[in-house]
This record gives sequence, C-alpha cells and structure tokens, in this order.
Amino acid sequence: MRIHCYSLLFLTANAFAPRLSNLKRTNYPIQDKIKILYGLDELQNSGELLDDLIINGEVGENTVFSVPIDATEATVALATENSETDTGKIIFLSSLDENAEIVETVFQENVSRHQHESPKTPIPAEIVSLGMDNQDKIIAIEATNTAEGVRSLLTASEQAIVEAEAKFAVQAVELEEKTVSPSVPAPSVTKILKFAIPAIGVWLCGPLLSMIDTSCVGLLSGTAQQAALNPAVAVTDYTALLIAFLYTGTTNLIAAARETDATVEGSPKTTSTFRGVLQLAWIVGLGLGGVLFVFAPHLLRSIIGNDSISPAVFDAAMKYVRIRALGMPAAAVIGSSQAACLGMQDIRSPLYVLGVAAVVNFLGDMTFVGNANLWIGGAAGAAWATVFSQYAAVTMFLYWLCNKGSVTTPPINLSESIMRLVKSKYGQNKVLSVGKQPKIKPSAATGESNVSVRGFLADKFSIKDFLKGPSRQTIQDFTEYVVPVTTAQVGRVSGYVAMSHVVSSSMGTLSMAAQQIIVSLFYCLCPIADSLNLTAQSFLPSIMEKKPSPERSAALRKALFNFAKAGGIFGAVMMSAVSCVPLLSRFFTTDLQVISLVNAVAPLLLIFFASHGIVCAMEGVLLGRKDLAFLGKMYANFFVVVPFLMLRVKKAALAGVAGVGIRSVWTVFIGYQLFRLVAWSLRAAHLQRQTEKQVTAP
Repeated sequence: MRIHCYSLLFLTANAFAPRLSNLKRTNYPIQDKIKILYGLDELQNSGELLDDLIINGEVGENTVFSVPIDATEATVALATENSETDTGKIIFLSSLDENAEIVETVFQENVSRHQHESPKTPIPAEIVSLGMDNQDKIIAIEATNTAEGVRSLLTASEQAIVEAEAKFAVQAVELEEKTVSPSVPAPSVTKILKFAIPAIGVWLCGPLLSMIDTSCVGLLSGTAQQAALNPAVAVTDYTALLIAFLYTGTTNLIAAARETDATVEGSPKTTSTFRGVLQLAWIVGLGLGGVLFVFAPHLLRSIIGNDSISPAVFDAAMKYVRIRALGMPAAAVIGSSQAACLGMQDIRSPLYVLGVAAVVNFLGDMTFVGNANLWIGGAAGAAWATVFSQYAAVTMFLYWLCNKGSVTTPPINLSESIMRLVKSKYGQNKVLSVGKQPKIKPSAATGESNVSVRGFLADKFSIKDFLKGPSRQTIQDFTEYVVPVTTAQVGRVSGYVAMSHVVSSSMGTLSMAAQQIIVSLFYCLCPIADSLNLTAQSFLPSIMEKKPSPERSAALRKALFNFAKAGGIFGAVMMSAVSCVPLLSRFFTTDLQVISLVNAVAPLLLIFFASHGIVCAMEGVLLGRKDLAFLGKMYANFFVVVPFLMLRVKKAALAGVAGVGIRSVWTVFIGYQLFRLVAWSLRAAHLQRQTEKQVTAP
C-alpha cells in the first residue's frame, strides 16, 4: 500500500503544480462541465480512501493527474505542461449524490521556461503536507521538491510500479474520453418533475384565490352571489392573462442572464434584469388595473350578453371586478417575481408566497363574505380578501428578496471540502476504477440543492425603485415577447370568454353557478400541467444556446421525450383529481341542481386533463425553442374558430334545441384541446428533425 502512495507523490512531483488560488463556488451542472478521468483499483489492507477524481477541462497529451491520499484527507491536482504556460482547474465534489456541492478551485500561473527544462517550482503545501504513515518519507519528499529527489527515495521495484501506474493513467484517460457522456446534458424525467412540481405555485396563485372565493361565496352568500362570480372572475382572470408576456419573458431573460453571469462575481446582469422586471411589472399592472376599473361595465356586458339578467347579479359582478382591479399591480409583481425565481431555478420561494396569499385570502373571506353590506360582503367581500392577500404576498416577496436574513453562507474551506469528499458513501474503504464509477446525477435544478433568491436584491432594490421606470434595455428585451405571447394568450382567452358568454347569456342562473364551480376546479388543475410549460422554458434555453453539434441535437431529442413522459405522468395525476369532482362539488354549493350540473361535466374534464400534461409540455418546448411565430399564428386562428363554434352552441340553446346545455360548450372545448395536442406534438417533432438535419448537413 505504501508503494501506491509513493507512486501518486511521484506523479505529483513530475507535474508542474502551480499555486492554488481564487477559490469559489460554482453553479455549473456537474454533467455539463466535468469528466470522470481517472481512478485506481483495489487499494487493499489499508485505511486510505480515494473518491473519484473529477477534472474540469480538456485533456492534453502531457496532462498528469496526481492524488496524494491518507486515512483522513485526499486532494487532487492537474497540471497541463507545455513550453509556455501552466494552467488548469481542480474540482472537488463533497459527495457523489445528486445533491453534490461543487467547490471549484481555479489556478493559473504563466511561467516562461525552456521547452525541455524540468520544472523546479516547489510542490504546493496543499498537496504534500498530508499526514501519512511514513512521516520521515513525506518530509524528505517535501524537502526535495523535484522528480529526481522523489526517484532517489524509491527502490527499483517501486519505480517500476510508478511507471506502470503512470501508463495506466494515460490509458484510463483515453478510455474515459471515448465513453464520456455528451457535454450537453438533457434534463431527466426525475429532474423535470422535481422542478415542475414546486413550480406549480407560479400558476396556481390566482386560480387558488378565485376558488377560495367561489367556495366561500357559495356557502355563505347563496347562489345569486356565486352566479355573479362567473362573469366577474372571467373578466379579471382572463384580463390578467394578457400580461403573461411578462412571465414568459422574465423566465427566459433571467435564465439567459444567469447563464451569462455564471462566472461573474455578483451576477450583475441577472440583478439588473430582475430590477427591470419588477419595475416593468408594476407599471404594466397599474395600467391593466386602470383599464379594468374603467371598462368593467362594458367588459361584463360583453361576456354576459343578456339584458334580462338580474340587476343584483350584474351589480355584484361589477363590484367584484372593480375591487379586483385594485390588486392588479400586486398580481403583476407577484407573477413576474415567481417567474424570475424559476429562471434562477429557485423552486421554493414561489411556494412560500402562495402559502401566505392563500392563508390571508381565506381569513379575509371568512371575515368579509358573510357581511350584509353589499360593498363588504358577498362577491365584493371575496374581492377585498383577494386584493389584501395579493398585497400581503407581494410585501413578503419583496422582503424575501431584499433581506438576507440572519443565516449567512460560511466561507469556503478547501480542507473541509476535501474531508467531505472522502467521507461520501463511495469513499468508504473503496476506490472506484475507470469504468466502474457510479452515474453522477446533477441536482434537481442545476446541481445545487438549495438555490434561493433570498437576499438576492439586498441593497440593490427598494420600494422607491417602483417609482422609477424600467430602463430602455429592459423594454427592448421584452418587446420580442409582447406580440407573440399576447396573441397566444388572446387566442387562449377567447375560448374561455366565449364559453363564459354562452353560459351566461343562454343557460340561466343555475348553469352560471355550475359553470363557476367547474372553472374554479378547472383553473386549479390546469397549473399542475402549466408548470411543465415554465419548466421547459427554464431548461431548454441553456441547451439552445450551445453551438450546433450532435451532442446538442441528442440533448434536445432526449429533452423532448422526457418532457412528453412528464406530461403523461402529470396527466394521470390530474385525471385522478378530476375523478374526485363528484365528491368535491358539495363543498361549493348547497343547491342540488347545481351539483347535478357540475357532476354531468366531470367525464368531459377527464378527457381534457388526460391530454393536458402533454399539451403544456409540448407548448413549453416550443416556447423554450422560441418558436413564437408558429404559436402566435395558431392562437390567432383559435381566436376565430373556437368562439365561432361556441356561438353556434348559443344559437342552438336559445332556439330550445333539446340536449344543448353546459355539456355542449365543454364538448367544443375538448375538440380544441385535442387539436392542440396533435398540432404541438407534430410541430415539436418537426423542429427536432430540422435540428438534426442542421448537424448532418455538409
């Protein structure tokens, strides 16, 4: 065993080992940046430990790898020899599981010397000052600091083993280079699910608040007030979707900025983009809220389309819309902040905000909805509760972003990182040889298990910044998203608005109440799959920014199939949830006729959500690949076709055609969904074929 230690030290002495400096943490995904290059096998009868040697960078002809080890510590050194310079990188992994923390030590030292001159630079203390069994030997080696000095301390047989070990190292590197994984990693199904599940919070916030309103109003204020929510919630929620370009643009821009700042201290581009996003969101939210407040009566009449509707229902709906308009600035900031979190791959912070908003909204509903005052109770009370919850949530979010808290990140300690390395589960009494290394998995997001935006804007943003307009660059960055994303949202919203219009104008109060319950459940299930849309936008841009290559093409293909698989899994989960609708409907109303109408639509919802996961996954893939023109054109067509079909249902209902009712509008919606499933899947496959042709083209 002693010979193995000396052989490693010999390799160290032969290497030109420059000084270590510039210690820092890195956010790089493991598989994207490193290769497993070297390992030794079966070190027996010894307490010495050695984990996988992970080296970042390309392998040159004269690269030497050395690993001095003992019973408690291990370190690695890489020296690339040439006639001009000596540069390189060292990466230490604290463990080999999917949550491995990477501590990267970058060293660089230019040394001018003759091509055949032996390096005389002393071996760094980090490499030779290790407590080994033979202290006299290590002290002697430390004193010589040269290859000749080390060689003089070894017997002939030991030198022969050293040469064999060196030859093995070269062969191992060549073998591993042939079998190394592609340098462009694709997110696995597990990675997608781990990211997408918490990301549900970004889309769930608004629908969850509306569902709480619907339930509380139905139980505490009666069917008429609940019926008023159907057109009122349609106006507020559908109007809010028109600023979705903020969320799509934010996720993509923050993800791209984060990639740019990967090696830059302080993340200046990400910080600047984040600040601009918040300022733009506040202004856009103010504008949207003002438009919604002023045009509330006109928007409601366009949806209801029935002059004979009860004045009490219309009045309650208008109060709800105008009160909700006051919360639009907060809603825009919350949505943009959550989208930024996903762009930075923080999957926890949005959940905290969602929890705060839901709790405050529920308490507000319990306080206001039962009040007899028409401006405080009923539908109006539910609206006040939602607005208060939105401002409470945005206050918490800003505090979270601008305050680091009492817990600070400890300084990085190289020795402690090495200690963690040898204590990992693969380091116990075992050294892994080439070809036997376990598959190293990056973490659920980027290789880091605890990504958080907490304190990211500390000393860089304050409430006063909302009074300033966003920079011209920020506005320009969002410009390319406004038209295609807004067009897509208008096309999507047109179907929802048309469906609400048909029910409100031709099917009566009972159907309006039933429709409100259905859409409340519908909107709370949709975000489960919508999170896949944002997840694809978080992961695919980094792959798309790579240069065209077979590895990039393979990564995109794998990502496409993995997102489709994740969509299937989410679809199965949503189908299970829909099957519980008949059991849940009684918690939204006490009217048996309304419950019956809700239960009649449940089978159609089952069909819709069976495909919704794949639809959202494929749409996210298209957005991640910036296929905005195609989506814009398709939704422009939907803007015309879906309302046209819905209005035919309205005509039949007003004519008294038997069997035409709330199920009819949902049948049309199912056709729209299945068409999207086919169109998005075929388009994604077409783009993948184009990518592969681009690589193979001469």
